[in-house]
Amino acid sequence: MAELIQKKLQGEVEKYQQLQKDLSKSMSGRQKLEAQLTENNIVKEELALLDGSNVVFKLLGPVLVKQELGEARATVGKRLDYITAEISLGKPLGDNPGSLC
Repeated sequence: MAELIQKKLQGEVEKYQQLQKDLSKSMSGRQKLEAQLTENNIVKEELALLDGSNVVFKLLGPVLVKQELGEARATVGKRLDYITAEISLGKPLGDNPGSLC
């Protein structure tokens, strides 16, 4: 009788620990998304201050590549839409959060 209760209790404790791990993982993903959202909003604000005479560069690996201002604004806008959608769905980003860059 005591063994049966002990096994059942151990199973419930393991379920609880797994739920704690899942919650921690979800919260970590959410925090990462919130940080990216804030960062991209700052970039959007900075890009809004520029005019056509300014030069914008994009970092691709170790190289800075010239980018059109309109293209940079569109990229940041898409990134913001993506991050906002991920936050509203409650799903963490995959292993490669920079894949949209």
